[in-house]
Amino acid sequence: MRSTIFRAATALMAILTPIIVTAANPLQIRTHINGHTLSPRATFAYGQGNTTDVIIRTEIPRLIIYFQTTHDESGKPISMLPLVTEKNIALTHLIVCSLHIQKDGNITLNDHQPTDPRYGTLWQETQILGYAGVKIMGMIGGAAAGSFTPDTLDSANETVFNRYYGQLHETIKRYGLQGLDIDVEQPMSQGGIERLILRLRADFGKDFIITLAPVASALTMGGWNLSGFDYRKLMLAPSGAGKEVAFYNCQFYSGFGDAGNPNQFHQIITDNAQRDMRGALSPTKIVIGQLTNPNNGGGFVTAGTLANSIKTLRDVYGQIGGVAGWEYFNGQPGGVEEPWKWAQTMTAILRPNQVPKLKLTVEMAVKLKDVWKESAAAGMRQVVGNVKVQLEGLEPTVDYMAMVNA
Repeated sequence: MRSTIFRAATALMAILTPIIVTAANPLQIRTHINGHTLSPRATFAYGQGNTTDVIIRTEIPRLIIYFQTTHDESGKPISMLPLVTEKNIALTHLIVCSLHIQKDGNITLNDHQPTDPRYGTLWQETQILGYAGVKIMGMIGGAAAGSFTPDTLDSANETVFNRYYGQLHETIKRYGLQGLDIDVEQPMSQGGIERLILRLRADFGKDFIITLAPVASALTMGGWNLSGFDYRKLMLAPSGAGKEVAFYNCQFYSGFGDAGNPNQFHQIITDNAQRDMRGALSPTKIVIGQLTNPNNGGGFVTAGTLANSIKTLRDVYGQIGGVAGWEYFNGQPGGVEEPWKWAQTMTAILRPNQVPKLKLTVEMAVKLKDVWKESAAAGMRQVVGNVKVQLEGLEPTVDYMAMVNA
């Protein structure tokens, strides 16, 4: 019985292998399944310059959202497209998470390899967000252990490091990610984090976005730090690795920070000025990480309270780095039914005059619908334990046709 199920699953996987982006420039995308060019039915064919009326003109203050929960409880894909099709949202960055590396294993996106068919909708929709001017990044690490151990990316053995770094490199390249958020929540050496940053810069060039995601307290003197290495030493490292960090997605929640008032942000600036940081940490490099829903952790701050804190900080510093939301799928006030409303609220606070306009054609909507069905079939197999999910009986939970405006 096991071999029969395995063969059936393998056959379905071969049919539903997801679309893979091989071009770094999202406007010059080639898509493939198992090394073969996809048919016109499955491949997007966007013309350069005809997908947006307005590209985001300035990045700061940034509005960032983490996209970790990719499917609903039934196994159906969650669409991120409302972030660019709903009105009054000026998202600057979307971070796909979480990538994990384990000793003797292959890289995973949450619990599955990034190439798993369940992620077809995810990778297709990130392309469209990219056309609307949103920068698409990946995130590695987080609460799950393994990615930064002496047996993986923090190995003193270059052969071992290259083995696991190679998996990360291939994932970034394959899906055309424009940056990487490094979330180290386990001990990692000072030399290890510097090597990883410098290698990313060398391999992906000056425009690749490298960010770190410390708990907010890690940027204060004597504050709690989950990462092992010293962030302030990294900023001034002779290797220059700290200068390659574009900004810090600081976790101001779960007991490591509080954005309900401006005090901790002030403390970060003050403490680092006292350590002779020589301008290494400006207010515009600090992004205030926030929970989008109180169910996502401790220390949820309401939009009104956060707006007051941000106003105070802007009065003092002129500008701050922005806000990052953890995470998309249940953001308030819309919850799981309308999670994009969190981004609308933050846009009103941060970026009210920077809203892009995306053009979505009927052809694009039809192809999105097709890919959604394939992703849903793959996701539902795990939920219902059935490898024979029929594509014909599936309908997207998001109305792609209603998004058509061109």
